[in-house]
Amino acid sequence: MKNAYIPALAISALSVCLGAESTPQPSAPAAKEAFSFNEWLPGRFKLFDAKRDHAENPWVQSVDVRFRPQYQWSYMDPAGGADRVKGGSAGKGRRGNDEWRRFRLGGKAKVLNRITLFTDWDIGGLNQRYKYSNGQWNRSRGKTSVYELYAQADLKPVTLTVGKMKPAYIGEYRTSDSQILTIERSNLVNQLTAEALYGIHLKNSDKKAKFGWEAGVYVNGSHDDLWKSPAFNSATNAMAAVGLSYATSDKSRLYLDYMHSFYNEDRKLPVGVAEEGPGARDIVALTWTAKRGNFSFMAEGMAGFNTPGAAGSKAGAENVAGISLIPSYKLSKHTEAVFRYQLAAGSNAVDAYSRYATTNSAYSSVSDALQGFYFGVNYYVNPEKPDMMRVMLGAEYQCSSGKDATGAKGFTGWQYGAALRANF
Repeated sequence: MKNAYIPALAISALSVCLGAESTPQPSAPAAKEAFSFNEWLPGRFKLFDAKRDHAENPWVQSVDVRFRPQYQWSYMDPAGGADRVKGGSAGKGRRGNDEWRRFRLGGKAKVLNRITLFTDWDIGGLNQRYKYSNGQWNRSRGKTSVYELYAQADLKPVTLTVGKMKPAYIGEYRTSDSQILTIERSNLVNQLTAEALYGIHLKNSDKKAKFGWEAGVYVNGSHDDLWKSPAFNSATNAMAAVGLSYATSDKSRLYLDYMHSFYNEDRKLPVGVAEEGPGARDIVALTWTAKRGNFSFMAEGMAGFNTPGAAGSKAGAENVAGISLIPSYKLSKHTEAVFRYQLAAGSNAVDAYSRYATTNSAYSSVSDALQGFYFGVNYYVNPEKPDMMRVMLGAEYQCSSGKDATGAKGFTGWQYGAALRANF
């Protein structure tokens, strides 16, 4: 049996003599990682990352600059032609419009491993949409203001937010403007939701929990100055809101939201002061979201009770309700097709959104019922980070029925739009 090892030993000795084991083979050079502009660009907005910069510490984990430029164009084709375009009878009709829909700069920092400091500023001096007044079309300029300014603490199992924030309690409004699939949200969503408000907000920290909840109290406020807007006003007081959610599967969720506003009807806002609270005293919304493969779907029903029935075109307005259905399908890695059906109804209570039908058309902004059919396609520059940069094209046909308290009819016709949206 010992003789069986002799050939093996002889081969091993021969290899050593020939240098086969004494000369190591050079390893292949590591492949150089290809440069990716889509990966490089977002990284330029991250000023500091403790792990990336090998500077881990208990005080500051990351510091980011935030930049959100969004430009959009529109063209309106109302039923009735030139006679339904503002300024048309005077030969000054304008069907098209364009604007910096949003242009925000801000910052985000994570400190003490569980606290996020966040701010977003609307930058003033940029082009807003054209508006018709006193026989002339004039373009306004944006004003500098603080859009959001808050501190958020992850106190597992609860997350606490204090400051100025967006009270996002309806499905479409809960979705960020850098993620929404349509160029503008549904008319009724814009009518009922509140703008960014100062308040206190609590929610469960685990976003994937079977049951989710959130609640908050906010100052309704009104436009004031740079820092205080929206400032507290005894006429509008405050609002309280609560939201519940339930995961029906790994990729579908059901939401129930309720908001109550503590209006003081005995007091009126000063002339020219805009109120920032919700569009009704009581608001309820039920939303379902689902995703399967390339197909996604959002369906919601919402209602507002005791809307602010101001004098004039809204006289007698009380309650409004409606639905929004938004299916979408990924056609390719970069493109997605979107459809939306919206319906809002309420006696003299439906308020058409100002972009762009009520800005460019001579129709009333108020009606008894409004339907809309939206057809759109979105192109994502970086599919791995779809909210980073996108081009949006959309066309919507809206038709209104009924007349407001002054006898004017609501908007009916087509709106065409395009938008360029980025978020870093």
